[in-house]
Amino acid sequence: MLGWVQKKDEAEVRHAFQKASAVRKAGAPAKDLADTYFFETLVRVHRAGEGAPYTGLKDVAPEAIIQASDKALASASVDELVQTVTAAAADGIRDRFARAHAARQQADRSVAQGREYVEAYVELTHY
Repeated sequence: MLGWVQKKDEAEVRHAFQKASAVRKAGAPAKDLADTYFFETLVRVHRAGEGAPYTGLKDVAPEAIIQASDKALASASVDELVQTVTAAAADGIRDRFARAHAARQQADRSVAQGREYVEAYVELTHY
C-alpha cells in the first residue's frame, strides 16, 4: 500500500494503519469502521500527492481508462490501450472543435457570443 503514497506521506499512512489494526481487534463493527478509516486515509493521502481533491471512497467500477490500463499491464500489450486513448482523444478534439467552430460563426454578433467563442476556443486549444 505504501507504494501508492509519496515518501513524505509514509508516516501518516503507517500511523493510520497502526490505529486501524488496533481497533480491528474490537469486533466486526469496529473492524469495518477501522478498515474504512484506513482506506479513506490512504486514498486521501494518495490523491493529495497527485494534487487532486479527496472526494470520498466510491463503490463503483473504475473508469474505463483505468480498466484499459490495468488490462494492458496484465496482458503486457499496449496496443488496445493506445487505440482506446487515441479514439477518446480524437472524439474530444472533434467535440471541442465543433463547438468552437459553431461559436466562431456567431462571435461577431455580440460581446456575449464573442465570449462564448473565446471560451470554446480556449477549451479546444488547451485540450
